[in-house]
Amino acid sequence: MKKVAVVGLYAIDNAGDNILCETTQYLIRQICPQVNIVEVDVNPRMKMYRGWERIPFLISKILIKLSSYLFQYKDASKFRYVYEYFMWWLKINKKFRQGFRGVDAIVFAGGGFLKFRTQGLNYYVEQIVKIAEKNNIPIMMNGVGIEGYDEKDIRCQRLKKAINKSCVKVITTRDDIDTLQTKYIENLNIVTARVGDPALWVPECYSMVRSRNPEEVIGVNIIRGKVYQAYGNTLSEFQLLNFYKRLIEGIEEKGWKWVLFSNGMKSDQVFGKKLLNALGCTEQRRLLPAPRNTMEFLKMLRRFKCVFGARLHACITSYALDVPVVGLIWSEKLQIFSEVIGKPQNFFSEDELCIDDILRAIENSFEDKYDTDIRNELKQLTRKYLEQFFTIIDC
Repeated sequence: MKKVAVVGLYAIDNAGDNILCETTQYLIRQICPQVNIVEVDVNPRMKMYRGWERIPFLISKILIKLSSYLFQYKDASKFRYVYEYFMWWLKINKKFRQGFRGVDAIVFAGGGFLKFRTQGLNYYVEQIVKIAEKNNIPIMMNGVGIEGYDEKDIRCQRLKKAINKSCVKVITTRDDIDTLQTKYIENLNIVTARVGDPALWVPECYSMVRSRNPEEVIGVNIIRGKVYQAYGNTLSEFQLLNFYKRLIEGIEEKGWKWVLFSNGMKSDQVFGKKLLNALGCTEQRRLLPAPRNTMEFLKMLRRFKCVFGARLHACITSYALDVPVVGLIWSEKLQIFSEVIGKPQNFFSEDELCIDDILRAIENSFEDKYDTDIRNELKQLTRKYLEQFFTIIDC
């Protein structure tokens, strides 16, 4: 029986990351029913460490906290790279070496792994590839996001060097195929393609479809207040809060019902409470509880008449379930998603946050339909390249 490590963000309280891990595992089992899947969390939590292992973990936590004060968003210095590589190495390298012991292949379960300016995922990728190269373990990056490229940023260039290693066999992306093929990839033996996000397989993975009789409710997806600035934009938390406030007021003027919901992250729920206070709303039921698992999240989404999305996987999952979606663009990945599904008119950048235009897009979406041929093609491409990868290990 083949043993495959599926790499993802398992412990994070974000339903989107949970969905990526679960749908990727579902697809792998459809292709290789007898496979033994090992879950490798790229950002393990304290409870996964025992005894002396906790010392480097705690040192890493301190260094991570300090890094937010030491480095600005645009800092691309070598010192920053060395500092951050070391802080993540302390936390995760040993866990990775343990997690990949004896595996026949490694699959990244979607998500924004080809990025270097936020989250530190580039350091995870570097360390995983080095371990795989040393142990001759083939790697596939499945439907990953690609967020930017910079010739002068050492983090980007070290990430580029890592993913061109001979152990990397297939890289598929849900979005920026041009940047992947023309900027990142130099090893011509690596198979690259644009595919659908693994989350498009939600209906099959969870036996879940949109409610036949959706409620007359707009689901307003909330996100942490500083997300725009974290991705190099200018919109402040106060401005984002004011935008949401005016949006809700516009929804009420239309006579539509609404609720706030999150993908589960604590910072998003905190923003939701701030928004209720700004609205002077005392009805706590207007903010749905954070979903505790994937099924709770999907059951929320499937009943909405329309979703106003902020988190990418609130948008992608709505699309997968055939729920109309209108959304924000705070990262290029949302812009590309809107174009891939043929709905660029439904998504708005920080320079386009006109309430009347957004309300019009929401209203138009009620009777609008998705092109199911596009969606089905994206899904089949996701499966096709996974199947191609698994021929390497004779699964």
